[in-house]
Amino acid sequence: MSDLLNRDSRRAAARSTRVGTGPTPDQSRTLAAVAFKTSGLVVVIATTLVLITLVSVNSDLTGTLGAIAGSWFAVHLVPLSIGGTSMGVAPMLPTLVVAWSVARTVHHAVDETSDRRMVRWVFAASMAGPLAVTAIALAVAKDASTVIGLSSPNALVAFSWVAGVHAAASGTGLVLARWDTLVIDRHLPDWVRALVAPLVRGVAVLIAGGAAIVLLALLASWDTAGSLLDNGRTLIGMLGLTVLSVLYLPNIVLGALAVATGSSASFGDASVSLFSTTGGPLPPLPILAVLPEGSAQTIWIVMLVVPLAAGLLLGRDCAIRSVDVQVAVSSVWAVAAAIGALAAVFGYAAGGNLGTFGTVEVTVWSFALLTFAWLGVVGSASAALVVWRRADPEPDHEPDDRSSAEQPVPATVPPAELAIEAPASEPDEAVADTVVEAEVVDENPVATVEADDPIASDAESEEPLEAEIVVPPPAQDDASSTAEDGPAR
Repeated sequence: MSDLLNRDSRRAAARSTRVGTGPTPDQSRTLAAVAFKTSGLVVVIATTLVLITLVSVNSDLTGTLGAIAGSWFAVHLVPLSIGGTSMGVAPMLPTLVVAWSVARTVHHAVDETSDRRMVRWVFAASMAGPLAVTAIALAVAKDASTVIGLSSPNALVAFSWVAGVHAAASGTGLVLARWDTLVIDRHLPDWVRALVAPLVRGVAVLIAGGAAIVLLALLASWDTAGSLLDNGRTLIGMLGLTVLSVLYLPNIVLGALAVATGSSASFGDASVSLFSTTGGPLPPLPILAVLPEGSAQTIWIVMLVVPLAAGLLLGRDCAIRSVDVQVAVSSVWAVAAAIGALAAVFGYAAGGNLGTFGTVEVTVWSFALLTFAWLGVVGSASAALVVWRRADPEPDHEPDDRSSAEQPVPATVPPAELAIEAPASEPDEAVADTVVEAEVVDENPVATVEADDPIASDAESEEPLEAEIVVPPPAQDDASSTAEDGPAR
């Protein structure tokens, strides 16, 4: 009988455990928002833009669904084939915006008090929603391929790119939301936590440097950009070229940064590096006016300031967080390796095949290695210099400061008090004679100094401070009042 009761109690406990493992209604709503909020916004925006484009060119709406599916793939950098022409170079700005939206949604879905089970659910939801939309887009693209020239991309490639973008964004959001918990629970080493700020600042300096190069090059070739923009002819065409230029701006910034580090960027047959250029056909996109029209110039060496500045700031940031030069240099090389890996990933994502124009790419391996080398070498020198300057001068000045602090400071006594109190140690007659001599100052101050009175001369030699009495008075009345007040004191 007891065995039956124990068996029933174990079954009830197991059922209650299974019931309690599911998400609550509030958690379910949160997971649904994580799964489909960003994906739904992408689909809505893509639908709006496709409809506006088709209506503006007076086209029918036959290929609307196929165009929406193609937009979903383009946002996630999935290579496409349109009318037999490969389109592997997708603009990176929409991808970065989507990644930011996913990271923000995930960051708000969890906090430091969320348990691990909720964290796993949020990550799974952030992956399940986009992958489900990708599966639908693949089916729509395959169906639309019979109506328009869009070919359905490879399913494995499509799922890989979508999963990679959303996994990176979701992971970033979770780390930012649970950073304090990770540090405490996982016992994250101090040196790992100290590398986060230098890593972020180093990436920011490199991006800012690349953007500055693009801006200066665009201003220098403004006429060329204007002529390329005129190829749009109509207002709608010019607006479309402008929007495309903005969308491809991150790709151009990465190419400029690759050239600044000493690597090269190519656009089909055209290629650019610090020391040479090669011409070739280019599409009429205004942002491509940043590419030089002639041979390489000596002034281009100035672009090396970008990796140099990033290395110097990286070394300084790592040095101020450690007093040991070995730890600071090791931190510099660790951050340089991480930034080099990011350069390789983003450099690869920014390129691809562009139909008849050829391959658009940066030399990924040299871009990553040169970024790593610049930051590592320059940052190590900067870190060593900062640590040495902080540690060396302090011991030399401490004893001097301490000894100077221990020396007594003489008290400053007003001259009037000295003139009154100094004669106190003399006999009363000397005081009287001294006061009498002060009365002569009014008529002839020089004669007072040359007086033959032995008492005055002795007082002058023994008490130099009594020389205050023979200073020429400013007026007749003041001197007489001083002589009158003297005996009273």
